Amino acid sequence: MKVRCDFCGSMYEDTLNSCPNCGAVNTQVRRSTPDQPTTIEDLKAWYESKGLPPYETTRFFIGIDYNGPRAFGIYKDPNNGNYVVYKNKDNGTRAVRYQGTDEAYAVNELFMRLKQEIVEQKARNVSRQTATAYGNTTAAAGSNSYYTRPRRQGMNIVWKIVIAFFAIQIFIGVMSSVMVFFMSLNRTAEEGYYRYNNEIYYCNGYSDNTNDDWVHYNRSSGDWELIATAPGEELKKNKTAKDYIVSTSYIVGSEYPDFQDSRLAYELRYVDGYTRSGYYEYEGNDYYHLDSYDTGSWYLFGESGDWEPVAYDSLPEDLRFEYDAKDFYYYPTWDSSTQISDFSDTTYYQEYERELEASRSYSYDDDDDDYDSSWDSYDSSDYSWDSGSDSWDSGSTDWGSDW
Repeated sequence: MKVRCDFCGSMYEDTLNSCPNCGAVNTQVRRSTPDQPTTIEDLKAWYESKGLPPYETTRFFIGIDYNGPRAFGIYKDPNNGNYVVYKNKDNGTRAVRYQGTDEAYAVNELFMRLKQEIVEQKARNVSRQTATAYGNTTAAAGSNSYYTRPRRQGMNIVWKIVIAFFAIQIFIGVMSSVMVFFMSLNRTAEEGYYRYNNEIYYCNGYSDNTNDDWVHYNRSSGDWELIATAPGEELKKNKTAKDYIVSTSYIVGSEYPDFQDSRLAYELRYVDGYTRSGYYEYEGNDYYHLDSYDTGSWYLFGESGDWEPVAYDSLPEDLRFEYDAKDFYYYPTWDSSTQISDFSDTTYYQEYERELEASRSYSYDDDDDDYDSSWDSYDSSDYSWDSGSDSWDSGSTDWGSDW
């Protein structure tokens, strides 16, 4: 499938790491599987299919507003219909990763964090098993009295090397912490809503002092507007900016609207032509978008009783941009209660599946600009959990950070 380069505007395959025309990084590189979840129920099914331990063990609560410490989660707020992705830190405070009406976006945020945690847990298991095997080998060798004295001398040297190694690691860790501390002094404001000189602003997240992550709420127009830099010197550093923060997430009933649901937020979040895949109903017609990032993959359920390709230029304007199209989006997968046929039964979808399968068999090699078969780390089977040989240690997770 094709994507459009954010910098030069050329089209290229979404499996490439960078644009072949200008070299810009492909921020939308496709490395997902066809069964990537787009709803909370999909994510639950994916979780169960991988044989993962219970939520209480992994600390990932899907579809649950869990209020205890040490937890990642996602749920739909019954009060306003928003989807909330959160992390409860070890001190019990909550950091909201996302809050808005885009379920697919919210699910993907937790999905990517869950996959990261699985990989990290597997790595810890390997390290633990390697250390245990090494300890057993050393003990077995030391049990032979004939070799006791030379082995003991050898082990003294080994222990000195080990102690020196850990001393160096501790030194590096301390220096890294010191560097992070001093860097944090110059870090710009954290994500959230700010009141400065009686005006409301929103910061998209951490950046440097030349960031373009600030937006301003225009009371006259009722819209959020992008501004080039922080509105004042006090907001250029987090140390002083925190005195002006109103909230890290949207508070229902505020004098200003939720930035995450604004048109500007969608413009910053999605590339031109992005509209999530699924079924749409517009002015009595049914449409299907096959690929979120491909503007040429729209289909119309015609009078012939079958799906037919529809040119992007002929597509209703309201379906060309995610902010407008979401109002006409009604289901990500086919529902048998509708009067239309299942798009996945068409030859268009089957051809798409074959292309997607072929793309997962290759990866782009930056060194020789050639393809090689090394997609293993992105294979969905890598995230399967073996409860018989692996153990999940949620205590080793960084529960002090926001995400």
